[in-house]
Amino acid sequence: METPIKLTNQDIPAVRAYIAGEKEMNLFIEGDIEHYGLENDAVTLYAFGHDWDCLLLKYYSNYMIASNKKTYDAHQVAEFLKGKEMQCLSADERLLKQIQHYYPFGEIHGTYLCRLERESFCKQSNQPSSVSKLAGEDAQDVVNLYKQIEEFAKPYIEKEAEKLQEIRNNFEKGGNGYGIFKDGNLVSTAYTTASTKSGAMIVGVATHPSFRNQGFASTVMNELCAVEFSRGRSFLCLFYSNPTAGALYHRLGFETIGRWGMLKF
Repeated sequence: METPIKLTNQDIPAVRAYIAGEKEMNLFIEGDIEHYGLENDAVTLYAFGHDWDCLLLKYYSNYMIASNKKTYDAHQVAEFLKGKEMQCLSADERLLKQIQHYYPFGEIHGTYLCRLERESFCKQSNQPSSVSKLAGEDAQDVVNLYKQIEEFAKPYIEKEAEKLQEIRNNFEKGGNGYGIFKDGNLVSTAYTTASTKSGAMIVGVATHPSFRNQGFASTVMNELCAVEFSRGRSFLCLFYSNPTAGALYHRLGFETIGRWGMLKF
């Protein structure tokens, strides 16, 4: 197997040029190199092939494939990943399908990728509850909430220390989060990651099962989007698979632009 190239800060201009054609799909890469660079413990980026057949981003124990080609050498990537601890392998759904058969017990969790332009944001009024800005010291509250939500729980229970560090680092590196607290407990939240000068990815939108259907997620998202646009972002992205959540996002002005896939381990 040909050994991939471990990229360094000197390669960042070439990486930016490589991913420029699909800015939304590659927002994680752009945001991570902007905040962390390519010479640190949190983020590593590999290039496969002399003409960069594909890129492989490692963020803690999460991996992401990116390619500006229609196909890539999935076998080579799968061989490289053998024996490595992975929580999640993700990519544009068409790229992830090319490597899926190397993980026969894994099922692709497909989601929609949405984008919201600043000019298209439909800001909501008369929000039902007050929203608090989150910071690094709130990371434990975020983890505690996710541990109680079925679709989030597994990695936050099994890898709690790592997830705490990820969330703290994200807030310290420019991530922006908001939440609603009831009786001292965080019951609804959303935050940004992979922030760049022009855009950011919204992740972790969640409400405790006992507090759903009260408009909390809408309130948090409304505040988060409004603040991000006031800070100069021109667009925001997010993923969703739940139709109810999708309806909320579309009310705010988000438009579906593609499909994203995840293999969870």
